Amino acid sequence: MDLRHRSDLISGVCVAAFGVYVAVASSRLSYVSEHGPGPGFMPVWLGIGLIVLALSLIVIDLVRPKPKGTSKSGAWRVARTMGGWLALMGSMILLPRLGFSLSLALLTIFLVVVLDRRSLWTALSVAFSLALGFYVVFVLALGLSLPSGPWGF
Repeated sequence: MDLRHRSDLISGVCVAAFGVYVAVASSRLSYVSEHGPGPGFMPVWLGIGLIVLALSLIVIDLVRPKPKGTSKSGAWRVARTMGGWLALMGSMILLPRLGFSLSLALLTIFLVVVLDRRSLWTALSVAFSLALGFYVVFVLALGLSLPSGPWGF
């Protein structure tokens, strides 16, 4: 088996193992409390979600035809991955200065335009939709606050 073309399989196995660990470790916490969900509720479901998504990644890797040759070099893949991680770290550094919505939007624009090589309009629409979606779910629906920047959003 050529492991260079099995990155999804390897990732899926690692994420599934982590999901099993999270689900088992969090099952020791109380699942419910007298006021509603307990401290074990969210981690158990996160672990289960990780397992389900990892298994789907494994299945997709097993049924997908393997490429005969690749046009991108291994160095490009490493650079692309490192670029994504550096962009994520940069957005976390900018989060307290710019606020959640703007730092998420900038991260999304970078990922879509630079790493995925899509149009700026696609990136802007995805960034706006994500920021709006997070606002609607967390601020409006759940009544929570997201970190805001100097402009109040």
